Amino acid sequence: MQQLQNISVPFDETIREPAVVDDAANERFRAQAAAMGLDHDDRWVGGYVGQEWNGVRHLIKAYAGDVEGLTLLEFGCNYAASSIVAATLGAAVTGVDVDADTVRLARLNAARYGVSDHLDLRCLSDTRRLPFPDSSFDIVLCVSVLEYVSPDHLPGVLGEINRVIKGGGIVIVSGTASRIAPREVHSGRWLVNYLPRALDGWLAGQRKPLQRGVNPFPILRAFRDYDNIDLADRGERWCAARAAMGQPPAKLKAARWISSLIRPFGLSIGMAGASFSAVWRKPR
Repeated sequence: MQQLQNISVPFDETIREPAVVDDAANERFRAQAAAMGLDHDDRWVGGYVGQEWNGVRHLIKAYAGDVEGLTLLEFGCNYAASSIVAATLGAAVTGVDVDADTVRLARLNAARYGVSDHLDLRCLSDTRRLPFPDSSFDIVLCVSVLEYVSPDHLPGVLGEINRVIKGGGIVIVSGTASRIAPREVHSGRWLVNYLPRALDGWLAGQRKPLQRGVNPFPILRAFRDYDNIDLADRGERWCAARAAMGQPPAKLKAARWISSLIRPFGLSIGMAGASFSAVWRKPR
């Protein structure tokens, strides 16, 4: 099998955007979404694949190049939007999530896009124990998921990711709400990241724990022996991916300036914002 040796491999721009090709599967997807209380026409449900085609596709291009024949694990696959994009690009994709209904919807999503044969989607109740041999994957993709992992489970999850990634493989963490940001990304609430979890039960009107970002420092420690690609290339791939996603040049210029300030502390360009992102390559 092809090995991930050169992260600047040319990318095939002729690959077409995924499209719904199975009407029957599409109807089942819509019915399942409705049963889950979801709007199947929402851009983060029925339109999620299109969002990720314009998002995660550019991350894969910038950091992994041509993924034809490579093995990719999406940790926290949700409705499998990123997995469907990766499969369309030619990767052999495995996706895992902890919620059975979510995985059921993900399988229907893959079916309506006609890529079920290229995806292995699994529900795992405890992701601290992944059912894969050591060194199984060339790429591990974590998109907007690590903030949902219980803090006491996070070390185990990160240890499993380290175990299943091949030497020379890459770990892509992106769109992950950061606990050090003053405003929590998903809820839009200010300062909740700084409140200790012990106070959740005392806060009036809260029916469930407040949503918080993930503390990035345990993630940094987990991959401290890896090569931080963003540090090595001074954020060139990070900026290239964001530019392709449509981020304005002024914001990219500001990101480069902030990156120059935090670089002496061993922090890369995606570690200073409200959403945490970084890409690491495992030593061979």
